[in-house]
Amino acid sequence: MPEARNTTNSSKPVSRAVRDSNMELLRIMAMVLVMVVHANFRALPVPGATAIATSPTSAWLQFLTEGLSIVSVNLFVLLSGWYGIRPKVHRFAELLFQVLFFTLIGVGVSELLVPGSAVGAPDFWKRFFMLGDGHYWFVKTYIALYLLAPVLNAYVESASRRGFAWLLAAFFTFQFIFGWLWEAVTWFKAGYSLTSFMGLYLLARYIRLYPTRIWRMSRWCDLAIYLAVALVLAVAMFHIKRNSGLGGFLYFYNCPLVILSAVHLMLFFSKLSFKSRLVNWLAISAFAIYLTHSGTFLWTYYDDAIRLWFAGESRFTFILYAAAMMAAVFVVSILLDKMRLLMWKPIERVMISCRHGKLS
Repeated sequence: MPEARNTTNSSKPVSRAVRDSNMELLRIMAMVLVMVVHANFRALPVPGATAIATSPTSAWLQFLTEGLSIVSVNLFVLLSGWYGIRPKVHRFAELLFQVLFFTLIGVGVSELLVPGSAVGAPDFWKRFFMLGDGHYWFVKTYIALYLLAPVLNAYVESASRRGFAWLLAAFFTFQFIFGWLWEAVTWFKAGYSLTSFMGLYLLARYIRLYPTRIWRMSRWCDLAIYLAVALVLAVAMFHIKRNSGLGGFLYFYNCPLVILSAVHLMLFFSKLSFKSRLVNWLAISAFAIYLTHSGTFLWTYYDDAIRLWFAGESRFTFILYAAAMMAAVFVVSILLDKMRLLMWKPIERVMISCRHGKLS
């Protein structure tokens, strides 16, 4: 994940050696939850009235799983806002290099599995350069957030606490009415948008800078809220879907309950305190897990395996197979990204040297 750097205040970055392992563990957990979300309601259909009537337990478990994992994308953005994105040319270049590296791997693996399926496709270059609406949507939205971060940071640093609070209240009220409840505007896109990302980024900055009483409750209260919201969403979806075809809006990224759940899960981890080199080492490469299993050229293979096992195996066996595949994706992605980092280091040194040379 192109991470924001840990900071001791709103503007001064500290070294990688003192990363907060509690929040880095959250970064890893969020990536695992992304895999779960994609296995649940991307690969598999959302249970409707028929599925609920024939397999109520299976449907209930799917709804509960979604309630627990739908916070994943919001967590990534909240983590960026928690520390603040400080854009640098070589960091931005590294992000682009990472995306290119895993895109090329995706093309290679796809060609090995089904020759001609990637390079021979009529939309190959469109997919390669992420020019379609669904091609690496998160990458493109995060890049936009990264580029706009200086503007958001400037506002945060100049705004009064009261003014900042009013802005957040106005933004989330507008999003609640027009972007979620009625979907009256297209540019919120159920939370799959730069607009929603900016709101989450600013919300996390506010929580970090102004830790009011509501944010300072026991970490176990935070965890309880996260779990309770997941349960409420699952119960609501089960009953709504059993009686109608509606309810999908409850699992939008900009659903107020989903945002509330993500915020309190972040707060739970923020109140832990430990240092782990292993956790930090893994977290540096966490974004690679998204780039592999959800890559433009590979995501269909991931989804097809999930669908095949879900249709042909018992639920217990399906869970074992899905968990094993996610573990394999996790390990392979991390190791591939460590190779990518080795390739990037000399490029980064040259970029930094050139930059310093121009300044001297």
